[in-house]
Amino acid sequence: MNNKRTKTYSFLGGFCLLLGVSSCTPSKEIQLFDGESFSGWEGANSFFSIQEGAIVAGNLKKANLASHYLCTLKKFENFELNLKVKLKSTIELVSGGVSFRAARVPNSTEVSGYQADIGYFPARFIPIFSNKKLKDTTGIYPLWGALVDENRTNLSRYPNPEIFPVVLLQLVDKKWAKNVVKPNDWNELNIRAFNEQIQIKLNGQIASSFSETLKVPTTGCICLQDQIGASHEVWYKDITIESL
Repeated sequence: MNNKRTKTYSFLGGFCLLLGVSSCTPSKEIQLFDGESFSGWEGANSFFSIQEGAIVAGNLKKANLASHYLCTLKKFENFELNLKVKLKSTIELVSGGVSFRAARVPNSTEVSGYQADIGYFPARFIPIFSNKKLKDTTGIYPLWGALVDENRTNLSRYPNPEIFPVVLLQLVDKKWAKNVVKPNDWNELNIRAFNEQIQIKLNGQIASSFSETLKVPTTGCICLQDQIGASHEVWYKDITIESL
């Protein structure tokens, strides 16, 4: 090997040490959606379609009588997930979400696990499914970036499982949501799950930060939700994940 090439390699090696090894290591990020097909996913039914390089959940002309999920074939444990989401509807009171460390509930269209929520929820239900007290329970409340947990067999964490087995573990502030959420536009969603630590960012801003204290599954699928309710569409695109 000639001296010039040896010096170049030595310089690059030293540069990497100065910056930290990870900065010179190829990214382990992989693409979960190729923009054209449902390859790598299961659950693709009439409630999901592919349009303009995005997965579209729902229908603007038809209401949903049940929630449906499109899930990855592969399971993930510790990871960082990035994607862009957009909510379309003629009314604000609709929602969607990205479930993670999730599993399908037998004989049901639901999944169990965590969910990074998007959209809005009736404000009167917030105190019913969380420990948050609201001065005003009229109107709607933002769920963008909220951390939700639902449908586990252990019902102990759910405030009112007889109504529905769900708990809103972390909620954003209404003023925060107003400043961060981009209505009718693409919003960047980042989910980081490492051991018991979970963090959700929306458009680069921390929305939820949570440390799990219960023994719950740490491995599961990534699922895109088509939520029960009024006619709407949730668009998901540029979906990538990196194992940690």
